[in-house]
Amino acid sequence: MTHERVETAAERELAAFRRELTTMKAGDVDLERVERDILEHLKALGREMLSDAMQRADTSASEVEIDGQRWGNRRSQKATYQSLFGSMEVERGTYQQSGRGRVAVPMDLRLGIVEGAYTPVMARVLTRGVAVMTEEDASGFLGEVGLATVSKSTFSRIPRAIAARYEQRRAIIESALREQDVIPEGTVTVQAALDGVMVPQDGEHARPRGRKTDSPDPPRHEQRYGVVGGVAPASTDSTLGRSWHEASVATLAFFDAEGRRLKTTYVARMPEAGKATTVDTLEKELLAVLQERNDLNVVFASDGAAPQWTSLATIKRRLPKTFSGHTMDLVDAFHAAEYIQKAAEAIEGTDSPDARILAATWRETIKERDDGAAIVLRSMRARLARVDGAGRRKETETAIGYIANQNDLGRMKYAEATRRNYPIGTGITEAAAKTIVGTRMKRAGARFSQHGGQTVMTFRAALLSHRFEALHRELHVSYTNVVKDAA
Repeated sequence: MTHERVETAAERELAAFRRELTTMKAGDVDLERVERDILEHLKALGREMLSDAMQRADTSASEVEIDGQRWGNRRSQKATYQSLFGSMEVERGTYQQSGRGRVAVPMDLRLGIVEGAYTPVMARVLTRGVAVMTEEDASGFLGEVGLATVSKSTFSRIPRAIAARYEQRRAIIESALREQDVIPEGTVTVQAALDGVMVPQDGEHARPRGRKTDSPDPPRHEQRYGVVGGVAPASTDSTLGRSWHEASVATLAFFDAEGRRLKTTYVARMPEAGKATTVDTLEKELLAVLQERNDLNVVFASDGAAPQWTSLATIKRRLPKTFSGHTMDLVDAFHAAEYIQKAAEAIEGTDSPDARILAATWRETIKERDDGAAIVLRSMRARLARVDGAGRRKETETAIGYIANQNDLGRMKYAEATRRNYPIGTGITEAAAKTIVGTRMKRAGARFSQHGGQTVMTFRAALLSHRFEALHRELHVSYTNVVKDAA
């Protein structure tokens, strides 16, 4: 005996609306209203279908087994879930262990429901939203698109909770992401580079917004996952209502034999002592690549900051014994060019034709000649005696000191690097600082808590590294579990 399928409420309303459309006269069509009405009907149908699909993952067994433990005392309860089609109530079974308070929801565990209420697709939307725009803009944009209605506070709260979960499992998840990454075909050289970038932070004189008390409750992600990401830097460097501290970015860029960039992996972390997590992550990324391709050449690059070079030197010392490629340290050529320009203007006059010619000559010499840095230094020192004014003389001496120091450390072998088709600049890393932090986080009036800023950085770096999809696959695994009906 077959049972005739009963039309659902959403299907009936959609059919009625289609009939209404057929009766509209040419002058009665309000296309904006029609388009929005169509979307609302389709969303209602989507909620019905999604609810049906979710309930198929439920169980009516009196007891279930999760991680080898039995759960009973089944109850049927309705709960609200957030999906791309909007909010919906779904009835599902809940279980407890021997009457204790903790509750297990088999449907949620089987489907990987995020933070107890969000579908995996909705979680992706929320994290991508905060990665590319402010919470307010993301909320407004999603509302304009006409899909789920999500408040600004939700865009703030849920991605932070997901990022906290990620931080708890970061070592495992990052290892899985590295295993899934593919070294681009044709790769010959990788550049490992570090840089710092200032971020606006909550601090002693710039307290978190919305705080009503001197002892507020911990944010929800801390209540569930504990404090993650370490302690924010001391905030005693500002009395103007805003504190700035140095965050860090790192890039591992892949180049072919002609020096064309093929791909870049990005790392970004909020301020911490010694850029420790960024350095550790960059080292793990590099070692994972060399484990697969021990013949790749490695260029270590940064500006002139000594702490960053200390970190890169540590990574270099720990390269695997099986490594067979060539290594080179290169200070960013564009930073060197800036010192050259300042020295030329100090000697020949600011914006003068002679200064431009001299700076161009020095830049080409330092890039094209194997002994270019030594030649430029001799030229600078020979001119130093005739530089007028203490300020101009100091500018020239600073340039001489910078180039002499970097040359003595073997970081200015640009001619050899060019012959090898190595990158001689850190433009990729400089761009990472601007793209990850500058574009997104340095907006008017913006400032970030330690974890709030890291949430943005984590998902934004994943997008730039083309790991956003893989990251959410790994996060999805963390929200799922095998649930069996107990025998």
